Amino acid sequence: MVSICYTFRMKRLKEEFLDKVEGQITFKDKNVLEIGCGRGSRSIEIAKRCKHLVAIDPSAEALQKAVELNSRANIEYKKGKAEELEFADTSFDIVLFTLSIHHVPASLMAKAIREAIRVTKPHGYIVFLEPAYRGSFFQAERYFDACDGDERKEIAFAYYSILNCPDYTEVAEILDETIMKFDSAEDFIESMGVRKHVTELDAFLKRHEYILDAERRINIFRVK
Repeated sequence: MVSICYTFRMKRLKEEFLDKVEGQITFKDKNVLEIGCGRGSRSIEIAKRCKHLVAIDPSAEALQKAVELNSRANIEYKKGKAEELEFADTSFDIVLFTLSIHHVPASLMAKAIREAIRVTKPHGYIVFLEPAYRGSFFQAERYFDACDGDERKEIAFAYYSILNCPDYTEVAEILDETIMKFDSAEDFIESMGVRKHVTELDAFLKRHEYILDAERRINIFRVK
C-alpha cells in the first residue's frame, strides 16, 4: 500500500454515502463499528449520527492522524484488522466497511465478513462502501498507478465475497459518487502517490479542472 503524506489539501466535494445508507437504516442511538477508518474523515461524520462509534484501522500512523484531525467525544479509535476483530459477540448494531474489504487478503475476506457478522447483533446491519469502476479518479489510479493502483481484481473478488455469504440478507445495493478537488499536481502526488507517467499528470488534471469523480457501490445487509 502507498505511504501517504498527510500535508495534502485534497477536498471531498461530494459524497452522499451516509445519507443514502440512512435512507435504508438509521444510525440514531446505535453502537457502530467502522472497519478501515483511515484518518477518520468519514468516522467523524458517522459519529455525528450515532450513539457511539468504534473505528478501527491496521495503520497506527493513520489512527494517530485520525485522533489529531477527527476526534469527537463519542469516537473510540483502535488498531485492528477486519479478519481478527477483538470484540465480543453481538457488540454492535451496525458494522461499516468503508472502502476496506477489498484490502483484506482474498484468502481472508470470507473470514472478515464472518467476523463482522459475529460482532453484529441479531437483525443488525452490515454495510459495505466499495469502489466501482467508473470515473476520472479510477482512470487516474490505473494510468498513473496512483493511490492503491489497479485494484480491479481485488474489487471484483470482494464483491463476489460480499454477495455470497449465506448468513445475512441483502437490503439494498446503491450507487454513489465521490467527487474530489485537488489544488495542484503536487497536491495529488502528496495525497495519492504516483508511480507512473508523472510528467503527464498536470495535463490530465487540467483537463478535468483538478476535479475527479469516483463511482462507489453501497451494499447493505441484515444479519439473520
